[in-house]
Amino acid sequence: MTTVLEVPAYEVRLARAGDEDAICDVCREGFAVSSQGLLPPATIERQADAYYDPARVRREVATAGEAIEWQGYVVAVSESGGVLGAAGGGVTGPGVGTVYVLYLRPPLRGRGIGTALLDFVTDQQEAAGATEQWVSVTEGNDLGIPFYVARGFVVRERVPFVTADDGTVEAHSLRMSRTI
Repeated sequence: MTTVLEVPAYEVRLARAGDEDAICDVCREGFAVSSQGLLPPATIERQADAYYDPARVRREVATAGEAIEWQGYVVAVSESGGVLGAAGGGVTGPGVGTVYVLYLRPPLRGRGIGTALLDFVTDQQEAAGATEQWVSVTEGNDLGIPFYVARGFVVRERVPFVTADDGTVEAHSLRMSRTI
């Protein structure tokens, strides 16, 4: 059972040096919770190791905004400096924005932090000329799919998402989009 915490006052801003470990913690935890029962535990660990490695995130924070394909991590940070959630995206083609990552500490779900993060990423993408926005969510993700549907995203396609070392498809991803 997830404990619900009172939401502390927070600000949403671009990530900066020093936020990397907390971004990794939030994203690993969010990915594990949202993938539980959908992906094998070894796959969850392998994916988390690949995407939420502190050295990788440190490079991504340092190079944020150098190309519109990756506009950088965005964080929701409490007054005490704790990272409550993280998101990131970029513009992947003419007029097309993509949300690559959006996670928050699970006990804070349903408190507006995810929406604030998505709004920040959306504003970045609109400023770069995006008029539509895409996201991929693991099929069966009962945390992510309703969040995006409530914000106007529509499922457009179902594609293989994770494959085992032997090429076996372990899950599918729902590609969702909306006009922004």
